[in-house]
Amino acid sequence: MTNIALAHDLEEALGQLLLRRNRNTLYDAILDGAPNGVDRQTYPVISGLARLGPRSAARLAEEVGIDRSGTSRYANRLEAAGLLERRPDPHDGRATLLVLTPEGDSVVAKLREALTRHLAERVAHWPDSQVEVLVEGIRLLVEES
Repeated sequence: MTNIALAHDLEEALGQLLLRRNRNTLYDAILDGAPNGVDRQTYPVISGLARLGPRSAARLAEEVGIDRSGTSRYANRLEAAGLLERRPDPHDGRATLLVLTPEGDSVVAKLREALTRHLAERVAHWPDSQVEVLVEGIRLLVEES
């Protein structure tokens, strides 16, 4: 197969992966039993903060692909649940950073464990070498971006 044909196949596969219904299937698998305040809408906020560190709502919105007002609304719910807090930005006195609380860090760790278990179940029948190629391919694709 030529590179362009493989790239087309990759485009189609990524398109399917990124469909909302497929994201929701993953979210459903990991959010069962999640604490109050963590749902399909708030998960990208709490997960994004765990991966990226403290961010303003505007910056986090850009990075996780949610509009700023949605990010702020979802952050309010997570803050009410005690999973994140707002702190003054030490580099910009006008800005506020969203920061996970220790409880928020703990919740994210449990959600990631649930996601790991779910993915392990999904690829349990695959040869290890195929899983390794997928992981390495995703890493390379992201690093090239």
